[in-house]
Amino acid sequence: MKKSIALVLSIVLVLLTLTPALANSTQDELYNQCGEILGSSRILQGNASGDLMLEQKLKRQDMVVLVSRLFREEDKARYSKAEVPFKDVTNPFYKSYINWSMNKKLIEGKTPTKFGFNEIVTVQQLQAVLLRALDYNEEASKWGKVPDEATKLGIMNSIEAMPANKEVERGLMAVMTVNALRINKKGTNTTLAEFLNMSIPDAFTVENKVIVNRDAVQIEGIATGVKTLKLNIKPVSSNITTGEKIVDVPLDSNGRFSVEVKGLQSGNYNYRFSNGNSYTKYESFTIKELPFELSDVKGDNLKEIKLTFTKAVDKNTALFASNYYTNAGTIKKVRLEDGDRQVILTLDNNINMTNQKNYKISIYKIKSESGEDISIKDKEFTAFDNKVPDIVKIKQLGNKVIKVYFSEPIKPATNSNFKIDGKRFSGSVRTEDHIVYLTFFTSQKEGKYVLTTTNIEDYCGYKAIEKDTPFEIVLDKEPPKLVNARATLEEVVLKFDEDINPDTCSKNNFYWQYGSMKRYPTQVRVCGDEVILDFSNNRLLANVETTIYVDGAEDYSGNKIRNEQTKITPVIDMTTPEVVSIKVSNDGKDITVYYSKSVVGDNKNFYTIKDRNNKIVNIKEVTGSGREYTIKLFTPLPVDTNSLNIQGVYDTTTLKNTIIPYSTTIEMKDLTRPKITSYSGNGRQIMLQFSKKMDIGTLVDPNNYLISLGNYKTYMPKDAEFNPLNDGQTLVILLPEKIDGKDVNVGLRGNLTELQIIRLADPIGNYIEPDVVNLTFDYNTSGKAKVVDFIEYPGYQGLMTESNKIQVRFSEPIVSASPYDFKIYGRTIYDVQTDGTDVVTLLLDDTNDTASPNSLTVNSRNDIKTFIGNEVQYGGITVKDKVSPHLKDDNYNLTIYRNTIELTFSEPLESKVETLFANDLIITSESTRKPLSPSEYETKLKMGNPDTIVITIKTRRADSYSIMLASEPKYIMDKSGNIIESSGQVFYTNTITSY
Repeated sequence: MKKSIALVLSIVLVLLTLTPALANSTQDELYNQCGEILGSSRILQGNASGDLMLEQKLKRQDMVVLVSRLFREEDKARYSKAEVPFKDVTNPFYKSYINWSMNKKLIEGKTPTKFGFNEIVTVQQLQAVLLRALDYNEEASKWGKVPDEATKLGIMNSIEAMPANKEVERGLMAVMTVNALRINKKGTNTTLAEFLNMSIPDAFTVENKVIVNRDAVQIEGIATGVKTLKLNIKPVSSNITTGEKIVDVPLDSNGRFSVEVKGLQSGNYNYRFSNGNSYTKYESFTIKELPFELSDVKGDNLKEIKLTFTKAVDKNTALFASNYYTNAGTIKKVRLEDGDRQVILTLDNNINMTNQKNYKISIYKIKSESGEDISIKDKEFTAFDNKVPDIVKIKQLGNKVIKVYFSEPIKPATNSNFKIDGKRFSGSVRTEDHIVYLTFFTSQKEGKYVLTTTNIEDYCGYKAIEKDTPFEIVLDKEPPKLVNARATLEEVVLKFDEDINPDTCSKNNFYWQYGSMKRYPTQVRVCGDEVILDFSNNRLLANVETTIYVDGAEDYSGNKIRNEQTKITPVIDMTTPEVVSIKVSNDGKDITVYYSKSVVGDNKNFYTIKDRNNKIVNIKEVTGSGREYTIKLFTPLPVDTNSLNIQGVYDTTTLKNTIIPYSTTIEMKDLTRPKITSYSGNGRQIMLQFSKKMDIGTLVDPNNYLISLGNYKTYMPKDAEFNPLNDGQTLVILLPEKIDGKDVNVGLRGNLTELQIIRLADPIGNYIEPDVVNLTFDYNTSGKAKVVDFIEYPGYQGLMTESNKIQVRFSEPIVSASPYDFKIYGRTIYDVQTDGTDVVTLLLDDTNDTASPNSLTVNSRNDIKTFIGNEVQYGGITVKDKVSPHLKDDNYNLTIYRNTIELTFSEPLESKVETLFANDLIITSESTRKPLSPSEYETKLKMGNPDTIVITIKTRRADSYSIMLASEPKYIMDKSGNIIESSGQVFYTNTITSY
């Protein structure tokens, strides 16, 4: 008997291991869990469709059959002697089962002659049967005490209190049976399972502790009785917009675990653990109110970057792609998910990240819904895609289009990737990142369908397994309904209860009325179930309830909206526009400014740019509209720190809200690769000149140099001395006297004839160009040094930086020079300054003349010496004029003839803009004490004297005038483009006679 019972209970006892967990589950969960396990062991059988009918009441005769199956003696019971003393049992099928149960002393009749056939089993009756199975026969015979005894022993564990005469459902029978199997047999310390020599795995239990850290919860503990575990977290607070989270919990060999869930909103949560259909009871934790912060950055596929914040973000700033910068590539689209707490950035079509590679993301400025703002710089994340794409949901758009949402962006799909009810999809396929639009060629009938997807591939090359996903086409005969509307004076947003077909929307479908006149929007945009109407040219009335009319727009089923209307009172937009971010083009000639709202920002006067020396950077023009404007410059932004100031920009609302003056700095990095501009060799020394300052560490690494010594090549010897000069822009290498036993001599008659260079870089990591530099030491590179062009001024070897100062650049650093080494026409050199760099400064005599000299040369017989001892060859020097012209002091006695005034400058001026000189002058009438407008006088250069401006006063009356330069002149410049600097001097004229 024990053996047969063991065979019968082996499967049932699997259920017993779940009892502690089941005790914390709901009644329906308990019934389902126990019923499914009994059903899988064929103890509890269902109907033809597989339904276990757990809610059905259990009849007494059926209980006998189930007990026989439980003991695995159904065949024996079925064919036992069919003699019973009960007159109400007439069905021969049940007689044998009842006879078997009586012999087992498990079942008794209600009376000696009545079994209770077709009556429903009560709780007390089933309790008595289970007591007998546990050898509590005496207690089972005391009918009135059966419920108390069953409860005391644990037969009713995890079951809500119920009366003894309650009728038993099939599900309740399963739970009570499982509880009985965990109970010790009478008079022993062993359970029924142990008595039957059965090995029972540990029960499913979870001991845990919760640690809350800001927006994350970490749960640590130990789980027994399971090999897999899931954590279910369910929000309780109504303000939490995210749904339930289900997380896989990794277990070690001892069942210990530690799992963390990040990015939770503030509020109350319930959590529990599950294993299959078994659950622990719900426990709770609270996430306190958090400041607005970026809580997580994730790149779990190769096309999207997911930013999770502690609070919902403000859509106006969050949906602006220019708010973000990443070295992963250009961002083409931004969308919000997870209750607007998650910002998902989609990279451009031709850009993918590399799996398991690190990237950085910067956020210029983003706001929460409550107005807090943050900026993030260079937040690191790793692109890590280890999952295949999967269908998230299917959405019906009418009876011709379905939207298939995938878990990540996929490569463009085709018809071959889809089947409908087993047949290849017939229609058009359009892929937009993680969404595929399937448009049928013909309208589909109402009904249920199955979409089969095959070979769907993500950008990591992972292909999804073939999958069948059911969806339904429901016939829609109802037009869309307005569910919400909001408006400013310039914009109306209408929200409908379903997606609107953009092909059916035009400005004629929407309007408001002013009197009898209809006011239409200038633009209509459709975004799913929202329609955005631009009324900037037909603004709504402030503080006036206005009716918006909708007529003719359709859903995807072709249902038209007819004469729908809604009343709204526009909200007056009083928010000032803000600069969201700026972006500088790679060439430094364009600065794009992104605003928080549509503005008027195309006036050059709104913007002021200055370099690190506080000198104005001239703006060519400003282009753009709406939220985005581009400042175009004549020349690239100077390298180093520049300042940008914006004021006067105003939005396009009725109030024309003006921007609060904005200031920022622009760090312009030099992204050009360094080059070797000159080099030479002499004896054991090699001199290298670079186009920019270099990283010292790469300069002094011998492994970056390969020398040709005689007929073979070798790396630079370790004992070579490296001497960086001029902050790394010049390098002098002193070679040892011997290399491999050979004397070293660089140059034309020497044995070191070539030098190969690799991996040299500037301080920000730009490697030298080309990647491999091959230098040959011959007559040109091993002889005399010479004058060379300034890098930033090709064609010029000299720069006139002040009226009495000229800088000259050489191919090598200069250590000594004198005035006798140079010749200049029309000026006197009285001193020469050298500082060990390749630039020599000539100091000239003082003069009012600011023009560059016509002739400057290095004398053929000179004593100039370079750092490595080379001489300098004769050569002419072309000088670039960098000195601004100025007014000559003798202008205090202005030349006047009739109605003209002459101003003389320190050098010839640019004649191409002579008529614009008037804009840089302020001429004030002494009689009226008011400045003349530029239309009252004109300017031009004097014939034969291009250093003199002739001002012609157009009035014919006698008067005297004062003349001064504008505070920021723009047009008076010399022939080299140097604009005059305002001196603040005021010059007076005598009276000009009338004529």
